[in-house]
Amino acid sequence: MDYRDVDDRLFDIGKALSCRLRLALLHALATGDASVGELVVSTGSTQPNVSNHLAVLRDAGLVAADRDGRVMRYRLASPRVRDLVNALSAVTEKR
Repeated sequence: MDYRDVDDRLFDIGKALSCRLRLALLHALATGDASVGELVVSTGSTQPNVSNHLAVLRDAGLVAADRDGRVMRYRLASPRVRDLVNALSAVTEKR
């Protein structure tokens, strides 16, 4: 396959997965939905940084958000994203 034949969406997902914080956010969301504040606590990053990285994950179709009053709750966009997160974890497990 020629590299120019790679689907743009697949490329966007690959770019979204190429950051440690975004991977940490995906792992945190694999356990359940969370607000930005909860993700700040679980990752140790800042609120603006978490928000910016969540936007990248949303643009790639990996994360979705729902409003709960004044708070946005983030979740994995689909069960397939959870499968992807689990597959990435399985690849890194020691044999």
